[in-house]
Amino acid sequence: MNDQEHNLTAQHVATSPLQGRQIWLTRPHEQSAGLQKTLQELGARSFNLPLLLIVPVEPQGITKTRLQNLDQYDLVFYVSSNAAKAGMDLISSWWPQYPAHILNFAVGSSTAGVLGSHGLAVDYPRERMDSEAMLALPGLQEIAGKKALIVRGIGGREILAEGLLARGARVDYAELYERKLPQYTKTYLKNCLQEHPPEAIVISSGEAMDNLKALFSSWYSEWAQLPLHVASSRLQEHACAAGFENVVVMVGANDAAIIKGLLFAFAGSQSAGSQSAGSQSAGSQSAGSQSTGA
Repeated sequence: MNDQEHNLTAQHVATSPLQGRQIWLTRPHEQSAGLQKTLQELGARSFNLPLLLIVPVEPQGITKTRLQNLDQYDLVFYVSSNAAKAGMDLISSWWPQYPAHILNFAVGSSTAGVLGSHGLAVDYPRERMDSEAMLALPGLQEIAGKKALIVRGIGGREILAEGLLARGARVDYAELYERKLPQYTKTYLKNCLQEHPPEAIVISSGEAMDNLKALFSSWYSEWAQLPLHVASSRLQEHACAAGFENVVVMVGANDAAIIKGLLFAFAGSQSAGSQSAGSQSAGSQSAGSQSTGA
C-alpha cells in the first residue's frame, strides 16, 4: 500500500467507523494481504473467502507463439492483476528485455503496479477500472492499423476487443489462466456465516459475485440480503440482475478505493443510527460510496 493509501487510513484510525465491523474479502489470499492489514489497523475484523480460484494455463500453440513474438505488437493490454502477473512471468522468460516500443495499458492502478514493478511504463484509467474506461484513454483514440495483444484469462468480456477493432486495430488474445469456482462444503460456509457474520462483502468482479450466489443460494434462504460492497456501477447492475438486494457501490477496486468506500458507508450507517427513532436515513450518496436496494 502506497503513502497516499496509508495517509487515507491514518486520518480515520482514531475514530474509525470500521471499528469491530466484520468485512469479508473475496480476492485470492495473496492479493488481499495488504487490504486485510489496513482493515485490521482500522479496527475491522476481516475474513478472507476467496471466490475465484486462479489456475494457470500452460501457453501452447498460438498463445505461445504470440508471446514469443511480442515485439510484433504495438499495444499490449493487461485486464487484471492476475493477467499482469501471469503475463510478466511468462514474457520475462522469453524477453529478458521487454520490447521498448510497446505501449502498455492496464485496467487500473493495481494492475499497473504489477507492471511497474517490472520496470514498464503503463497507462491506465484513474476514475473507473473497466474496459470502457480503458477505451476512453487519449492514447487509444487513433490506433488504426496498430496490432494489439490482450492478456487475460480464458473467456471474459469482449468490450475491449470490440472497441479496438472498431477503431481499426488488429487484436489477438493471450489467455493465460482459468477462473474456477472454489470448492467449499456447505458445513464450512455455514460456519463462516455463524463465526464471521458479514457486515460487508467486498466484490470486485462479476464472476466472483456469480460464484458467491452459486455457493450460497441453494441452501441459504437469506442469500439475497448478503451485504455486497461492489467496485463499480456496472457491478451494481450485475448484482441487482442476479437478485442481490443489499448493494453498496464503491469508487473502485484498488485498496485505497475499497477503504474509502467502506469508511464512507459505515460512517453513514453510524449517522443513521444516531437519528431519532422517528426518522430514517434513505441510502444517501457520498464521494466514497452509494447505497442501492433492489
